[in-house]
Amino acid sequence: MEGFLEQDEQSQEDKRCILPWIHQYGDINGEYGLCCFSIFSGGKNTFGKNESPISAFNSQYIKQTRLDMLAGKIVKACDVCYDWEKQGIQSHRERMNQRFYEYRKLYETTLPDGSLKSPPIYLDFRFGNLCNFSCRMCGSYASSSWAKEEKYYGRLSLESPNHYDHWTNNIDFWKDIESIKKYIKVLYFAGGEPFVQEGHYKLLKLLIKSDLAKNIELDYNTNLSYSGSFKGDDIEKIWKHFGKVDLWPSIEGYNEKAEYGRKGLNFDLFKENSLRFSEYIDTFSLVSSIYSISSNIDLIKWIKSIDKTFNITNLTNPSYQSTTVLPKELKKYIIAKYKKELSTIKNINTYEINSVLDSLRHMNSFDDNYLAPKFKERNVQSDLFRNESFEAVFPELAEWYRNI
Repeated sequence: MEGFLEQDEQSQEDKRCILPWIHQYGDINGEYGLCCFSIFSGGKNTFGKNESPISAFNSQYIKQTRLDMLAGKIVKACDVCYDWEKQGIQSHRERMNQRFYEYRKLYETTLPDGSLKSPPIYLDFRFGNLCNFSCRMCGSYASSSWAKEEKYYGRLSLESPNHYDHWTNNIDFWKDIESIKKYIKVLYFAGGEPFVQEGHYKLLKLLIKSDLAKNIELDYNTNLSYSGSFKGDDIEKIWKHFGKVDLWPSIEGYNEKAEYGRKGLNFDLFKENSLRFSEYIDTFSLVSSIYSISSNIDLIKWIKSIDKTFNITNLTNPSYQSTTVLPKELKKYIIAKYKKELSTIKNINTYEINSVLDSLRHMNSFDDNYLAPKFKERNVQSDLFRNESFEAVFPELAEWYRNI
């Protein structure tokens, strides 16, 4: 196993990220952020809830962020990416810099106060928390299906709405979309679950009506439980108007382990829909967590059997579900299993191998076993509410779990 998790040293590189120059992120509750990953960094990294998209793009927060990046300063909101890079794991920042490399010229157009004259071309607005799944890693903030359980355990007030949506009926939002729609190049949709959200369809129809859809790429993070139509809207007919459509199905674990981690998932239906929407699927988006680490390798085998690609993101929030919480002996068992079974997958590419190794490096990077009691406390609650059993679904982890 010598060298299995070793990595080459990399020189310190430019800490700029292209996203503050091209991207607008609007959170489920109406706040803005640098991107969807920045909200998981330390400190308060959302801003401007009462601002319109255009004003938020040149808010004081964004302007200062641009100036700090140009000056080579560390940006606190980017800690998640910095941490991944220190571990030798490709970060969201690095992926976006590669994807939007041609827009690096915008750095030179930054005005002395940090503002830009150009509008955002890449939008990510979350049209509410409506979702038909209650994944264990999630919560009512991003999934309406979680609300009943959180109210039962007193983690959400009984008066709180199960479903909320800041953008769909926000007049100022749609006025700004009208004014910048001709500049849009990429739209990213995530959840909740985008295929059950009205705002998603409203935006696509607006762009089709404006004859702009053919110039726009649509990217989706979806649980792929979608039947194909929503309130009379056939999504495949809508997609035909757009320049490109990429699906990034979100999944982790295999078979009953996947269904346990993603309450609401029918794994057989997921596989059927993967074949049905195969032409649109870019990459399967896997998450590495306590719930998935022991069976992600089986999921990977299935993904490669249908000739598709995958990447893996390491769960860091909630921290008590991270693979770093597992004890050393289980980490050794998992690494040995992956080492043995990876070699049997013939069509796996270098990027995918590195993604797997990154997930194992992350698991080994910290010893967070002190968080195990918190994991068990929350998991027992969910098991009771959902009438499920962690030990029955994960026999390979059962002894550790019982002894916490």
